[in-house]
Amino acid sequence: MSEPTEPRFQHSSLAGLQHPFASGVFGRSEILGLNGSSDAWFAAGLLARKESAETLLIVASDQADAQRFYRALSFFHGRQADILFFPHWETEPYAPLSPHPEIEATRLATLAALANDRGKAVVTTVKALQQKILPREVLDSLRLELEVGDEIPRDVLLHGLASLGYQRVTLVEDRGSFAVRGDLVDLFPPVLEQPVRLAFFGDELEEIRSFDPASQRSGDQHLVRLELAPAREMILAGRHLDTFTRRCKERCDDLEIPRAQREAILEEVREGLLGPGRENLLPLNYESLDTLFDYLGRYCWLLLDPAAIMTAADEFFEAIKSGQKRAQNNSEPYVAAQTFYLTAQELDVRFSQGPRIDLASLQVYQLEDEHPVFRVPVLGNTDLRPDHAAHDGSLAPLVEKLREWQNDGWRVLIVCHQRGQAERLLDLLAPSDLPIGWEPDLLAGRVFAEGITITTGLLDSGFRLVDEKLVVICDDEIFGPRTHRKVRPRQRVFESSLADLKAADLVVHADYGIGRYLGLVHLKTGAVEGDFIHLEYAGEDRLYLPVERIEKVQRYLSDGSSPRLDKMGSGAWEKAKLRARATIEEMARDLLQVQARRQLAEGFSYSPPDRLFREFEAAFPHEETPDQLEAIEAVLADMVSERPVDRLICGDVGYGKTEVAIRAAFKAVLDSRQVAILVPTTVLARQHLETFRQRFADYPVTVDMLSRFRTAAEQKRTIECTAAGQVDIVIGTHRLLQRDVHFKNLGLIVIDEEQRFGVIHKERLKKMRAEVDVLTLTATPIPRTLHQSMAGLRELSIIDTPPVDRQAIRTYVTRFDDDLIRDAILRELRRGGQVYFVHNRVQSIGAMADFLRQLVPQAKVGVGHGQMPEKELERVMLDFIEGRTNLLVCTTIIENGIDISSANTMIINRADCFGLSQLYQLRGRVGRSHQRAYAYLMIPGEGLLTRDARERLKVLQEQAELGAGFRIARHDLELRGAGDLLGARQAGQVAAIGFEMYTELLEETIQELQGQSREESVDPEIRLGLSAFLPEAYVADPNQRLVLYRKLASAVDDVEIYQAGDELRDRYGELPEAAELLLEVMKLRVLMKQLHVELAEFDGHNLVFAFPGNTKVAPEQILALLEDGKKYSFSPDYRLSIRLGRIAREEVLTIAKKELQAFCRL
Repeated sequence: MSEPTEPRFQHSSLAGLQHPFASGVFGRSEILGLNGSSDAWFAAGLLARKESAETLLIVASDQADAQRFYRALSFFHGRQADILFFPHWETEPYAPLSPHPEIEATRLATLAALANDRGKAVVTTVKALQQKILPREVLDSLRLELEVGDEIPRDVLLHGLASLGYQRVTLVEDRGSFAVRGDLVDLFPPVLEQPVRLAFFGDELEEIRSFDPASQRSGDQHLVRLELAPAREMILAGRHLDTFTRRCKERCDDLEIPRAQREAILEEVREGLLGPGRENLLPLNYESLDTLFDYLGRYCWLLLDPAAIMTAADEFFEAIKSGQKRAQNNSEPYVAAQTFYLTAQELDVRFSQGPRIDLASLQVYQLEDEHPVFRVPVLGNTDLRPDHAAHDGSLAPLVEKLREWQNDGWRVLIVCHQRGQAERLLDLLAPSDLPIGWEPDLLAGRVFAEGITITTGLLDSGFRLVDEKLVVICDDEIFGPRTHRKVRPRQRVFESSLADLKAADLVVHADYGIGRYLGLVHLKTGAVEGDFIHLEYAGEDRLYLPVERIEKVQRYLSDGSSPRLDKMGSGAWEKAKLRARATIEEMARDLLQVQARRQLAEGFSYSPPDRLFREFEAAFPHEETPDQLEAIEAVLADMVSERPVDRLICGDVGYGKTEVAIRAAFKAVLDSRQVAILVPTTVLARQHLETFRQRFADYPVTVDMLSRFRTAAEQKRTIECTAAGQVDIVIGTHRLLQRDVHFKNLGLIVIDEEQRFGVIHKERLKKMRAEVDVLTLTATPIPRTLHQSMAGLRELSIIDTPPVDRQAIRTYVTRFDDDLIRDAILRELRRGGQVYFVHNRVQSIGAMADFLRQLVPQAKVGVGHGQMPEKELERVMLDFIEGRTNLLVCTTIIENGIDISSANTMIINRADCFGLSQLYQLRGRVGRSHQRAYAYLMIPGEGLLTRDARERLKVLQEQAELGAGFRIARHDLELRGAGDLLGARQAGQVAAIGFEMYTELLEETIQELQGQSREESVDPEIRLGLSAFLPEAYVADPNQRLVLYRKLASAVDDVEIYQAGDELRDRYGELPEAAELLLEVMKLRVLMKQLHVELAEFDGHNLVFAFPGNTKVAPEQILALLEDGKKYSFSPDYRLSIRLGRIAREEVLTIAKKELQAFCRL
C-alpha cells in the first residue's frame, strides 16, 4: 500500500485546530500525535470556542482513562459544572454484584443534569454507552421540584420521596435517605455533595439549607430551589414496584425458575432489600429502557482511541454473553441481552451519525476513508522524572529546564494536586531565583501569561506544545506517581459512647457500678413528667435516673469481657475502684519516673530539616493526612531537641505510620547516624525492606536486613557492614538484639509492634532506650480519651484519619458463586496482582484450596492458618509477599501486620459469620496502592438465609463504605489497642470498671501525682417539679436524645447551653415548651456545679439549696442573707431555705437562678 499523500495528512498546531472544529467545518476527522493531557487541553479549547449548542460526547475505552480525561478537562475548562461524568457500573454483566453507591449517584446526577439541558460535555465509557438505562420519561415523571415559599402537604412530600426510592432513616448520613423531625425534613439527594435540611412552617417550605452529615449541623449554603431526581436507578415503589413484580413473575416462569426462589426475590424487594446484583434485572422494572443518547439533543463525538473503544465494545459483549450463560447454568433469573445492552455493531452505527473527532494514538489507513487526518507536534514529560532520580532526588535538572524554557519565552504551568505540595515546591525552587508566579485559584480555562506559574489542580500528566511554546507539568512527573482520591468528609466521630447504646447493653454508673441499660423511659408522676434512664442491677434492683444526671452513666467498654452486674449498695463497686486506682497509681509513678529521667538526660540534637529533606518529603507517593503530618512534625521536633526521643505512634495498618518512621530514619541518616528497624516477624522484616528500599531508591542510602531467612554468609556480611558503618538502615527481627550485632554510630531505633516481643527482648530494649532515640509503632489504634489522659506520661501521636486513597476499595456483598470467584481472581491475576481468599475454618481450608486450584488452574495457591508451625507459616507468607504464590487461602491471620501493595482483591467466604471489627481489619489489607481494590463479602444464597441473616445482610450492605456501619467496630479496635498499650494488668482493671471510668481515674491520678490541684466535682440534683425533657415527637430517636442529654448535662457554662439550643433548633426545629424548660434547668445545673450546690428542691412553699462541705458559697454570704429572717433560714445540715409561698413552678426556676447568680457576683 502506498503512503497516503497530502492533503489528507495535514500538520497543524493544536490551537489552530480548535476554531475550525468548534465551527463545525468537518463532519469526521482524526488527530494524531497527542500526548499526556493534551487531549483534554484540546477539548477545553473546543468547548471555549464552540458556536453551536451540541453537547460534546467524549468516549473512553475504560473507566480509568475516562476519569483521567474528566479530571483534566475539568481543570483546563475551569467550570466544572459544564463537564459531566457518566461512569459504567464496574460490575461484570449478570454477576451477583451491585454497583457502588457512589457510581450510581454520579450516574443519576448526570442524567438529571442532561434532563435539564445542563452540561456542555459528557465524559463516559464504551461500557456505559452499551448499557441501557432508566427511561428519560420515568426520570421526568418522578422529578420533584421544591421551591422556598411552596405549599407542600407533609404526606404528599413523604409519598413523593418514597416514590423516588428514598429510604426513611433516623439520621441522614448516606445518599438516598431522608428523616423527618417535627417541622424539618432532612434528605440526601444523590445529585448533591451534601444533604439538605427543609424547614417548614405548617405546609409552607420556609428554607432549604445544606448540612454536614458528620456533625449534622447546618452550613452556610442556602438554596432557593431544589430538584429531586430518583435516589436509585431501580425504583421499587409505587407503579414501578408493581411493574417489577409482574414482569419478574413472567420472566421467572419463562425461565422455569422454581417458585420458592422467585418468591424469595420478591419478598426481599418488598422488604426494601435489594440483594447483590438485583440491578441486573433493571429491564423488568420498566416497560422499556433508554440509552444515554436519548438524554441528549444534538451532540458531537470525541472518541479517545477509537480502535481501543471498538475492541472494548466487542470484549464487553462477549462478557455479556458469558454472563448470560452463567446465569442460565446457575438457574438464576436474567434478562435477554438485547433488552439491556447494545452490541458493538449497533454502537458503531451510532458513532457514524453526527460530527465526530477521533483522537488516535495510531492511525490505521483504510482506502475507503475520506476524512482528514491531522498530525500535531506534542511531546510528553517522560524525561523529567529520570533526570530527577539520576541526581539523587535533586531538583537541579528541573531548574535547568525551567531556566531554558524561560529564556526562550515559553509559558510553563506546573500543576500540583495539593496546596501543601505546591507550597513545598515553591520553597524548593526558591534558591534558583527563577521568577515563579503562585496562583492557587488559577482559572485554568484562561490563557496564562508567559513565564513560570505554579497552581493546584487534578492533572495526571502534562505535555509540551512545541509550536505554541507551552509546557504543562504535573507534580507526579517531578516527584513520581502519587495516589490521589477525592477527599470525602470525615465520618461522624464518637461524640458519645451512648450514641450506639442498645437495650441490654452494659453501662457503668459512677456510684453504683456495672448495670444493664433497659432503655430511655418516659414517666409521669402527677402533673410532672420526664425522661429517665432505666438501669437494672444484680438482684433485679432497678434505678430510674433523671436525664439531667446522665453524666453519672457511661457505656461499659472493655476488650471482650462480660462482667457480672453489681449489687446496689453492696460496697463491691467502691472496692473495685480502689483496686483500680492502686494499680493505676503504680503504673503512673513508673511512667512519671521514666519521663523525669528523660527530661534530665542529654540526647543527640539533630539539625533542622534542610532542602534535601524537603525534597524527600515531596516524593512521598501519597497525600499526607493531617494526623500523619502532625506526627511527623512531632517526631522531627523531638529529634531536633536536646533530650532523647521516645515517642509512640499509634494508628491502624495503612494509616501511614511507616512513612513517619521513614522520615525520621532519613533525618538520622542525613546527620550520619545509623538506624535499626526492629520488627517481630521475618514477614514484617521483608515487607519493611521492600518499602524502605523503594522509598530511598533515588538517594544514596544503604538499607539491609537481618533475619533467620538470610543465609549465615549473608548475615555475617550484613553484621560486618553494619559495624563498619557501611549500612545506614538495618531492618531485622530480634536477631538485631543479639550480642554479635554492633553499630558504628547508632542513632535511632524504630520498634514495630513492641507488644509482640518477649520479656527478655523487652528488657534489652529498655536498656537501649537509655542510650539512643526510640520510635515505637503500633498498628492497633487507641482511643483519643486515653491519649489525652496519658498526655503527661508518654510522648504519644495518634494517626486516626484514614488515608484518602483507603476509600478506593470497592466492596460488594454477593452470594457464593463459582463463576464470580473465578472472574474476580482472574481479573486480579491478569493485571499482575495477588488475591486473598479468607476461609476461616481450618478443618476445611485444605478442601477449599483444592476447589480453588481446580476453579482457577492458572493461580499459584498458598495456604496459611494459625495452627501451622511458625516457620512453615512464615515460609507461606514470604512466598506470597515475594510473588511465588498469587492466591493465598487463609484464615483471619492476615488481620494484623500484612501490607502487600500488589494484593488488591480479597474474597471473604461466609462474611455473615464475621464480626464488624474483623471485617474492618480484613478489608484494610487491600487498597494499598494506586490500583483499584476489590473486597467481595460472600454470603449464602437466599434459601440459606434466616430472617436474622437477612437483617445481617442489610447491615453488611451499609458497611460497603468506611462509614456509619463501622463506628462500633472502630471502637472495639481502639479498646484492643488500649489493652496493648496499658499491658495485661491494667487491662484487667479496665475489664473490672469499664474503659471510661478507667480513663477518668487515670487522669485524676496523674494530676495528683504531678501536684496539680483537683476539685471534687458535684452532681447536682434538681427537684423543682418541672416537666423538662426532649419530647419523643421532637427528637424521635432515643439514642440521639441520650447524646443530646449528655451534651447538655456536661455543659460548663451558659454559652455551651445556648450552643446546644442552637443545635436543637437547627436539627429539629423550634423548641417545644418542655425542651425550653430543659435548657433553663440545665443553666441552673451549670450554676450549681460552679458553686458546688448539690440540691435544689421546691416543696410547694420553700426553695431549698443543700451545700456540701466543699461548697464555694462563703459562710458570710449565707449570714448576709439570714439578716432577712422572714425570707431565709439555714439548718444545721447546711440547707438554705427560701420562703416563696404559692407561686408557679416556672417562676421558682427563675428565682433559683437569680439567687445563685447573686452568690456568683458577691
